[in-house]
Amino acid sequence: MNWIRTIVPISAILLLAGCVSTVIEEEKGPPPVITAQNSDGEVTVAWESELDLLYTVYCQKTSGSDWVILPGANRLRGTGEQMTARDRANPRKPPRRYRVLPEKP
Repeated sequence: MNWIRTIVPISAILLLAGCVSTVIEEEKGPPPVITAQNSDGEVTVAWESELDLLYTVYCQKTSGSDWVILPGANRLRGTGEQMTARDRANPRKPPRRYRVLPEKP
């Protein structure tokens, strides 16, 4: 049930982030990650962080392709609060997949 407390506030932020966003994937963790994309192709990846852990966001552009680090989202220091990373994708193509991997510094 802990992930429910995480999902609800993250969903609210994604809706307020601009335009109407559609949740394209929810990954149960760890950490639980929500990915939403608006009609302009802006993607928001959101997760609840732990203080002082480092987070790297990975993107898989097509099914079966290699996971690559999302530019600007490598080894982000956790704040103990919600964190987000952004990407741009073609809204006419299948959605990309994202994952967030934590590590200790």
